[in-house]
Amino acid sequence: MKHVARTTHRWALALAVCALGCGGEEGAETVEPPGSVDRAPRGQEETVEAEGPESTEDEPEPEPQGPPKRIFARRFVVPVRSEPNRESDRIGYLRGGAVLMATTAEPVGREGCRGGWYELTTGGFVCNRLHVTAFEGERLPQVRGRQPRRQDPLPYEYGFIRRRVPMYRNVPSLEQAAEHEGFRLPGQEPPPSAMEGGMAAGMGEAGSMMEAAMVAAGMEGMAATAMGAVMEATAGGAGMSEGAMAAAMDGASMVAAMATDTPSPMAPGMGASMETVSAMRVDPEPAEGETGTNLETAEDAEPDAGPTLESLQGDPDSILSRWLMRGFFVSLDRDFRRDGRRYWRTQSNGFVPYPAVMKRTGSEFQGVQLAATEDAPPPPEGEEGPLSAVDFPAPEASAEGEAPAADPEATDVAEGDEDAEAEAEPDMRPRLPYAWNLSSRNHHYQRTERGRFRRRGRVAYHEGFPVVEEVEDGRRTYLRSPDGRWFRDADVRVARQRERPDGVGPEDKWIDVDLTNQVVVLYRGDTPIYATLTSTGKPVRNPENPEETWETLTGLFRVKSKHLTDTMDGDTAVDGPYSVDDVPYVMYFELAYALHSAFWHNGFGRPRSHGCVNLTPRDARWVFEWADPQLPEGWHSVYPTEENPGTFIHVHGETPRR
Repeated sequence: MKHVARTTHRWALALAVCALGCGGEEGAETVEPPGSVDRAPRGQEETVEAEGPESTEDEPEPEPQGPPKRIFARRFVVPVRSEPNRESDRIGYLRGGAVLMATTAEPVGREGCRGGWYELTTGGFVCNRLHVTAFEGERLPQVRGRQPRRQDPLPYEYGFIRRRVPMYRNVPSLEQAAEHEGFRLPGQEPPPSAMEGGMAAGMGEAGSMMEAAMVAAGMEGMAATAMGAVMEATAGGAGMSEGAMAAAMDGASMVAAMATDTPSPMAPGMGASMETVSAMRVDPEPAEGETGTNLETAEDAEPDAGPTLESLQGDPDSILSRWLMRGFFVSLDRDFRRDGRRYWRTQSNGFVPYPAVMKRTGSEFQGVQLAATEDAPPPPEGEEGPLSAVDFPAPEASAEGEAPAADPEATDVAEGDEDAEAEAEPDMRPRLPYAWNLSSRNHHYQRTERGRFRRRGRVAYHEGFPVVEEVEDGRRTYLRSPDGRWFRDADVRVARQRERPDGVGPEDKWIDVDLTNQVVVLYRGDTPIYATLTSTGKPVRNPENPEETWETLTGLFRVKSKHLTDTMDGDTAVDGPYSVDDVPYVMYFELAYALHSAFWHNGFGRPRSHGCVNLTPRDARWVFEWADPQLPEGWHSVYPTEENPGTFIHVHGETPRR
């Protein structure tokens, strides 16, 4: 795996090991100069450290005056140093557009930095003029993109690329867009790169109708992007069914409406179509056999001889930055319009045709909080947070002062007795062991007076419950929930209490990653704090190195760096190129192995990645904010120090086949 953000060279060198799977404020709606916040070319962000040394000549220090300066991050990556000199350790970095406060009105030193070093109120030192701009007042020195929102499940909005499409360096003219996207301008022949025969030849009568509709709407330049999904569905066939023709007509109306913000009389059902393009939620449960996208490992697949990331790069002197493939993801800033067309500007400052992007928000599943803790992060705005033991009344204590043990026979239900379960008052307070159902096709069971198990109704996907009893029945094990239902152990994943590993202190934080059960449990000492499902690396042979598998590395580690987001991409022999801009809530613990958010699938509880530990957006945020070192407000990344070491991560077990 390759790592585009290249926050440090040591990560970039190791990323082949694991892939995913391992002046004004914002709000302007006109096109701003793309370089308003200095951004390094894709894959070259580390060059901010490679510039020539600043003058070290002594300059007279001005008399301190006025209030402390505000600090604006003018480079895409701004290193934060432990001391006011360029030889000191880098303890984190800021992202372009971040605004923080300095502790003083004037620099605290100028060694190796002509503009002077400013100390941040959050700690650390930054170099003025080279990486940041010190300023006063409310007006920002430069226009900036939308800043990440740590209070949300995802810090940015994200878009799934629906088909091969260009990413431009600037908003293109209609002629430039026609050249790269292959549509015909009025009175001109289609450019050589156009889809052969245009819409009419590619989709028959429906293509002609769709193209005519768009010309009538004054949107000739959007023909290619409007028909993309239909072309995929029909594979360029000469004819279309009535349903496909209706889809083409609805597509033309939909795109016209997007450009004009007015309803089209041709699209009575346009509202649903618009929703499909503008936002798509991951299904509650993945289809059987689904591998998701090229971000995940496909079993028994042949090596892919298709494009590589390098071959997708545009000419440095052209408006084309690179080509995006279906299955890529981009982080979104805002949308712009030009010549009747609409584009997304990405956080990396590229411009992508709007209809080619489908928003993804990720799974809404979240684990459970098992104990009160002062460092539990607040829930996202407008949400209540995870199911928590602290929200339940304390169980009644026994004479010995302990919670009474569950009576194994108390909730066994006689066959046909439908009222017994309803009369029970189960204690559903989250506690270990805790289980989650793996499929909505699974059933729960009822235990009869004779001890037999009868199959009953289906169970919701990822439904969770504390386990109060386990019974062996032949070759099967059944688990009982507090409400009297029984579940086969093969149908669930169970998080259990684990012993603290050697080397972890009684007050230390540590994260237990159980490969066998595909669960993650957070501990402080011996107290479990939080538990959830995960998806780790698949036990599949790495086609690029048959001696290796994609399984997650085992052992005792510590968090080596934390990144609010980190771009990840690479080429794989089986799955082809993959690219995800700004993967959220990343915590590296060894080489390129990391815990991070995976908003592109909802198969948690089963191995799916190339080695990394996947978590849902809400779980990843919770774990990220809880684990040490803490990310200071306004920073984008932080590295552990002797004073603030990283949280322990214990990875163990054997990965299941599915």
